[in-house]
Amino acid sequence: MPFFLRPMRLEDIAQVSLVERECFSAGWVPTPFKRDLRRDTMFFLVACEARTPANADTEARAFSTVRQPGDPPPVLERLVRGIKGLAGDHPPPPDFSQRIAGFLGLWYIVDDAHVTVVGVRETARRNGIGELLLLGGIEASLRRGMRALTLEVRASNLGAQALYTKYGFRQAGVRKGYYTDNHEDALIMTTADITDPAYHSRFIRLRDSHAARWGRSARYLG
Repeated sequence: MPFFLRPMRLEDIAQVSLVERECFSAGWVPTPFKRDLRRDTMFFLVACEARTPANADTEARAFSTVRQPGDPPPVLERLVRGIKGLAGDHPPPPDFSQRIAGFLGLWYIVDDAHVTVVGVRETARRNGIGELLLLGGIEASLRRGMRALTLEVRASNLGAQALYTKYGFRQAGVRKGYYTDNHEDALIMTTADITDPAYHSRFIRLRDSHAARWGRSARYLG
């Protein structure tokens, strides 16, 4: 698949903000990415277009969003990467540019992962990217120890509702007049326990079906 997933980083804010503005109406409140990326309870995935699809896994791992204790300072890290490059390794692009086609946000609340936002560039739609982001979001939630996912979706957005239903989301309520642009209702949708073996089997089938249709995808979750 010519797209891969990786965690969002601060350098991505400009691109992701453009995608968000393209996807949502004037009444949408912009996501405070700079603040949220620093919160342990927030997690964002971006879907990027691979320069070389066969090398997508390496491109996905080229950058890390979170620095771990004991990591070398950025200047030293870049120097080490440069030396590795001379030795035949493949360092990340020096301009930090990867074209972002879509993104997904998660808010971890106790053992529930709330999908805060999903957006895909108009020119990149109908390529399985929205489903790829949902796959990554579920995988990230499982790694975090979450037991369920919830989200809000426009009552009129039947396409998105069909995708969520496919992945085990069921309507759990309605938020009246939730969307500020036209006061449209939002449906609250939630999954059953995603750690349950039955859901796991269903998820594996859906993951494999996505790969069969769109090609194997690189999904680096950090």
